[in-house]
Amino acid sequence: MADKAFAFTSDVLPRQALRQNAAVQQRAVSQLCLSPIAKSTVRLRCHASPTQQQDTQQQQQQQQQQEEELQVSRVSASGGSRRAFSQAFCKLAGIQVSPMQDISPQQLAAAPYSTYTPPLASIQVQQKRPYWRDRSWTETDVGYLSFFAAMHAVALVGAPLTFSWDALQVMLGGYVVTGMLGVSMSYHRQLSHKSFRTPKWLEYFLAYCGALAFEGDPIEWAKNHTWHHQHSDSTADRHSPRDGLWHAHMGWLFDESLTNTRRDSSGNSKESLAAPWFVKESPEFYGWLRDTYMYHMLGQMLFFVAWGGLPYFVWGFVVRVLFTMHMTWLVNSAVHVWGCKAYDTDDDSRNNALVALLVFGDGWHNNHHAFPASAAHGLEWWQFDASYCVIRALELAGLAWDVRRPTQEQKQRLRVAGR
Repeated sequence: MADKAFAFTSDVLPRQALRQNAAVQQRAVSQLCLSPIAKSTVRLRCHASPTQQQDTQQQQQQQQQQEEELQVSRVSASGGSRRAFSQAFCKLAGIQVSPMQDISPQQLAAAPYSTYTPPLASIQVQQKRPYWRDRSWTETDVGYLSFFAAMHAVALVGAPLTFSWDALQVMLGGYVVTGMLGVSMSYHRQLSHKSFRTPKWLEYFLAYCGALAFEGDPIEWAKNHTWHHQHSDSTADRHSPRDGLWHAHMGWLFDESLTNTRRDSSGNSKESLAAPWFVKESPEFYGWLRDTYMYHMLGQMLFFVAWGGLPYFVWGFVVRVLFTMHMTWLVNSAVHVWGCKAYDTDDDSRNNALVALLVFGDGWHNNHHAFPASAAHGLEWWQFDASYCVIRALELAGLAWDVRRPTQEQKQRLRVAGR
């Protein structure tokens, strides 16, 4: 069965067939890429009697039916969401905004911008929409642009004026907590890909660290990332560098009309994705964090002010949040343009050692796109992966299990010839 699941598709097949085959490979990896080390750490369960087994099966069937009915939108409509704060800001400032437009694929295909190849790269890039002028702006666009403009202004002016070595240490420590424990380990590897499991208290702690990175609540982040993997570097991808380097890095955040009209060949959008697995398991915690998200952001601002005044606010919050975000966005932009491909994937993902060092191993991005369910992104001995080192330590301590890794046979099937 594994051989069939990982049979590589010929380059002569249409792009849609390639994507279907890639989806089969990803599901198979999710099911099969448990190494003997990981299997030995899986928790044991006692055998149940036949009657207990029947009751358990009925409960599982009922739970499965409930999970299939569970739907959750990507962006929260609660008063504590980023969208709600954007709407309040526009209303308070008296800014006139436009409703979200439905942009057709034909309009995108007819974009009046020339195609170019970035230096030292091999992909073709074409901007699809105006970045600043001659375009409409929604409440979300205005809210995000205002937020990031203010944050960058504070960082550029305030960081030099408030610098101290202890403030820098707070910033770097915060980056490790929110960038590695939160985004890389929790949001990315555990919640989006279910590449390892932990006790619920630890899962919640790591997810809260991710929330403090200010990149959205876990549901929003995971649904965005799942959609990216399903449609990476296709016309349905929300932040592919093929649509512009600025767009891939952060421009997509300021064009809600463009990102929300990205659909697959069946007409589905990211909103059609089912609720992530962690929401089905723990709807109370993740629903609470989602509905109160912005209040936690305000809380951490006040925390840094109370802890160390203006210097800690500027460095511990503003600089740290922006640095974490730009490091995450490098994986969306630079690592789909520059680097090398060790595995044959149907996208532009690359392995980039510099970005991997900066983002705790997530820069081994071609490895990740080849084996998305793997907890390890650095698959060679020399590919340093800080996040996986922590996951492995948790596994050895009995705090992580079902840690997924591709086998040598699985890696060999997708390896690029000569790599």
